[in-house]
Amino acid sequence: MSPVTEFTLSAAPTGLERLEQAIRRLESRHGFQRCHDAGDLPQAGPALLLLTDDPLRFPEVLDAAVILPEAVQGQTPAPRCLVADPAASAALGPAYGAPRAPAVVFLRDGQYLGSLNGIRDWGEYQAEVTRLLAGPAQPKPISIPVISQGTCP
Repeated sequence: MSPVTEFTLSAAPTGLERLEQAIRRLESRHGFQRCHDAGDLPQAGPALLLLTDDPLRFPEVLDAAVILPEAVQGQTPAPRCLVADPAASAALGPAYGAPRAPAVVFLRDGQYLGSLNGIRDWGEYQAEVTRLLAGPAQPKPISIPVISQGTCP
């Protein structure tokens, strides 16, 4: 008679658990700081903020967490890098005209420089990061909430 082998099945991580792992990796390996609200945003020097959401809804969020640190390498001066979890992103995104995650908001001395929404080809993504960090301050986008009143007559 052969011995009985026991094994345990465990559930795969949820999308939010995978995102939390990615955020922790950004913090530990790449020096990103977690942003909880607008008060955490730096008021001096260049900065960028990665806005996230549930990767089950927006799988590109996990791609952005890998690509962004690479695209920022070599930028002079080096920007301060922040990342917001989905709850903080939902509160911060509208203030910067970010319609959905992933989005990266670029700031210098607390002033808005622009944002990069979604994922693009590597060369284009890297060029946009460089262009936005070097560019002039822009007016913050105006978010206009849309409320549905039902069907049109």
